[in-house]
Amino acid sequence: MRKKTLLLLVLCSYYMASMAQQPPLSRCNANNINATIIGDGSCYAKLALINPDNCPTWEVPAGSGKETVFQHALWFGGLDADDNLHLSAFRYGQVGQDYWSGPLTTTDATIDMMTLMKYYHVWNLTREEINFFIVHHGEAGYEIPDDILTWPAHGEGDYAANLAPFVDVDGDGHYNPEAGDYPDIKGDQCLYFIFNDSYRDHTESGGSKIGLEVHAMVYAYSDPKDEALHNTVFFNYQFFNRSADDYHDVYLGLWSDFDIGYGWDDYIGCDVQRSSYFGYNGTPIDGSGEPEAYGDNPPVQVLTILAGPYMEADGRDNPEFNGDCDALFNETYPADKYAYNGFNFGNGIVDDERLGMTGFMYHNNVVGTNGDPSEPEDYYNYLRGNWKNGNHMKYGGNGFEGQNVVGPECNFMFPGDSDPCNFGTSGIAPNEDYNTGDKFWTEVECQNAPNDRRGLGMVGPFNFNAGSTQVVDYALTTVWKNDDHSAMERMDAIIDHIKDTFKNGFSK
Repeated sequence: MRKKTLLLLVLCSYYMASMAQQPPLSRCNANNINATIIGDGSCYAKLALINPDNCPTWEVPAGSGKETVFQHALWFGGLDADDNLHLSAFRYGQVGQDYWSGPLTTTDATIDMMTLMKYYHVWNLTREEINFFIVHHGEAGYEIPDDILTWPAHGEGDYAANLAPFVDVDGDGHYNPEAGDYPDIKGDQCLYFIFNDSYRDHTESGGSKIGLEVHAMVYAYSDPKDEALHNTVFFNYQFFNRSADDYHDVYLGLWSDFDIGYGWDDYIGCDVQRSSYFGYNGTPIDGSGEPEAYGDNPPVQVLTILAGPYMEADGRDNPEFNGDCDALFNETYPADKYAYNGFNFGNGIVDDERLGMTGFMYHNNVVGTNGDPSEPEDYYNYLRGNWKNGNHMKYGGNGFEGQNVVGPECNFMFPGDSDPCNFGTSGIAPNEDYNTGDKFWTEVECQNAPNDRRGLGMVGPFNFNAGSTQVVDYALTTVWKNDDHSAMERMDAIIDHIKDTFKNGFSK
């Protein structure tokens, strides 16, 4: 018995040591994007332990050796009943970790090492593999692929009974691929993984545990005839509150370090009505001939929040925004304003409305009040549109300080002409004639010096009660020039097409 225990400890120690060197990862490469997806919540990274050869981690076009995203990660934070902050967030993993593989128990929001090891994996399947399985399972000589065979459909013991979605062919409620059951995936290629924020203390953000379990599905479509779809990767995150705490004033953040080829000459901006933010080159030519630079006509990288967390139920089918700015801020039904860029408004269904992007800001690659976060309160301030000193961002300039910061307080930085109703300033027209005529708040208008930009798209506030579930769907899309228009000129139509495709259920 002692030998078995010792052997188990040795194996666990070896496994944990290997985990420290190499997180669970896989590649999403069904279309024109070749993306590294990491299964502990940090999506993709260019860190020495993960990527010793410094290969592109969001390579576009695939095979080019060039990338548009250096890093992208999830932030999530809110307050408990005593107004104590609980927060999990990731940037680069340089100082620690906030997320780990695997689900949490439904009894006390914990996970043991053996369960973590079991889920230390990114399941990677294609539509072709699924279709082939449907036709050939049970035939002599056919071997079920490992990622179908081990699909994490069920938890054991105190873990949730149902985890990864599957098609229950025989209707018995239990995943059994030998009987013909198969993973229920999205896209032509799908990557699936489960992670949590509660295995250990948070050493990246320093925040207190939430009890957060996340089921992540990353998927893409291969469709060269549909340029927008062929240059997009989709994300679906389901969030489970496995703790006994009810959280309020919760915000979800999607944080990106865009590098458009050469990473030190970039700008950033947002489109309020399209629920998107984007990185673009701050100079006509990207870089100065570096291998990673795009040179002439660099692309634009867009993140679009297709549908955010569900709004609080109010017993209504909140109406769709019809373009009437005067009616947007309805004192009787204040939640109606979120129709400006939300989802499921006016569809005839009561209480299925989902938030869109409710704020956007960037911070610099510097130390200081508008620089990288280092304390839990820094992350939570950014999630609420505040700088690290607690001051809310203001319209104009760098949104922080200086003569070009004209006010009033706002929720979206560099919106350009995308907010004609002043949704981001609660209906108040910006000062100094901004958002009228040809004067719009952009980095170009401010004549900022291009540099390395980090952007944060926020959604909130919302409640996240014990035992409840929330969800977010978003997309990362690369936009290219064509013979007639630049990437920036084409961006709006590309985003609209992706949003419509999502709304219509990806019918091709």
